[in-house]
Amino acid sequence: MKHKFGLLLTFFSFLFVLGANGQTQKWRDIHKVKKHETIFRIAKNYDITIDELIAANPEMKQKGYELKKGDMIYIPYSGKTVTPNKATASKTKSGIVKVGVMLPILNGNSEGARMIEYYRGVRAALDSLAKEGINTEINLWNLAADSVVTTLLANHPEAASMDIILGPLYSNQVKPLAEFCHKNNVKLVMPFSITGNEVAVNPTIFQIYEPQHDLDSRAIGAFIERFGKTHKPLFIDCNSSSDGKYAFTSALRKSLSGHGINPDITNVNTPLADFAKHFSASQPNVIVLNTAQSPQLNRVFAKLDSLKAKAPGLSVSMFGYNEWFMYQRHDLDYFFKYNVHIPTTYYYSNTSSKVEALERDYKAKYGSNMNPDCLPRMALLGYDHTMFFVRGLHKYGKDFTGNEKQSQYKAVQSRLNFKRVGNGGYQNQNFQVIRFKADQTIDSLTY
Repeated sequence: MKHKFGLLLTFFSFLFVLGANGQTQKWRDIHKVKKHETIFRIAKNYDITIDELIAANPEMKQKGYELKKGDMIYIPYSGKTVTPNKATASKTKSGIVKVGVMLPILNGNSEGARMIEYYRGVRAALDSLAKEGINTEINLWNLAADSVVTTLLANHPEAASMDIILGPLYSNQVKPLAEFCHKNNVKLVMPFSITGNEVAVNPTIFQIYEPQHDLDSRAIGAFIERFGKTHKPLFIDCNSSSDGKYAFTSALRKSLSGHGINPDITNVNTPLADFAKHFSASQPNVIVLNTAQSPQLNRVFAKLDSLKAKAPGLSVSMFGYNEWFMYQRHDLDYFFKYNVHIPTTYYYSNTSSKVEALERDYKAKYGSNMNPDCLPRMALLGYDHTMFFVRGLHKYGKDFTGNEKQSQYKAVQSRLNFKRVGNGGYQNQNFQVIRFKADQTIDSLTY
């Protein structure tokens, strides 16, 4: 991912306002100031008073303060009495699903920018749920890398009344936050990858990302099921520095050998005549690279083009990596041409009408696109996670466990399906292989 540090100076003022104890406000949103916008115009657009906007952003009271393009400011809830949509019956104790977000939302770097985008996805989901008659309340806490979880929780007893908390980002904060949630019967959804195995012992936890070793094992199982009996496996050494794929390809080759399948091996630098000898003309071939890097992938595509020019009837498929989604806008034709299969837990489709609508609304509201260099899209992650859990809690209350039978939500990017880990919490089990077919269509093979 490309790192962007332009938010750093802007966030210093936020850190000053929050103070060392992580003071929390109930913010409706975080707004990025556009060119020529004024405090009056922003307040009017969000249907709040100027005094309410300034109270949420005390730096505006400072002498000589000027609103500048790119500034990030808090949007508070309006003090006006609002008649909510007619609510549907909720299984939560209060009839309102209370959502807490504990993430490093104010980090003045690319990480903080990603967390803001995730939070905006949460907000978009709550707006969508409100239209369905599901009433919610949201609390946002800045849980930075150096924050002490127990101190923040002690300063904010209202956290104990949440139905669900999204967070944390950092692995060392999981245990104290999970213990707090367990004590207070709050569901803790960990949106991002973490180390440790707290999910195995704490029934409060919903862990969305599986350990890489488990994902690799499932990818190997999917490969053998789909290609093991019908295709000739061919591994291509791309002479690249390790990006973590050597371990996967070694494990895959070992598993294939255990099933009596002996894969072939060649090198991207092998002369075309010798390269061609590794392919079968009598059965379909499936290629695996030992890297996910773009330059090496493109060299293999060029090699295959030369090979297909000489042997157009040759059948070739490719088994790839999540990182390849980043190259989709440039290499999509190749993905279709060479029947690319990518094992993954998510899929971002910019041709989906729902995704297009969310991206359009995001740009209209914040004046910029979702980060194009980040996959999965953070805003869509926040949207999917919130829609899935808030709907579930609204319908089932504390009995919601996130299994497939309890959820009818169709994800825009990241499917969720949880299974209990022993007597502990719940681990997301969704796994799929995205297939790019020669007829220019894309489908998902769920395992």
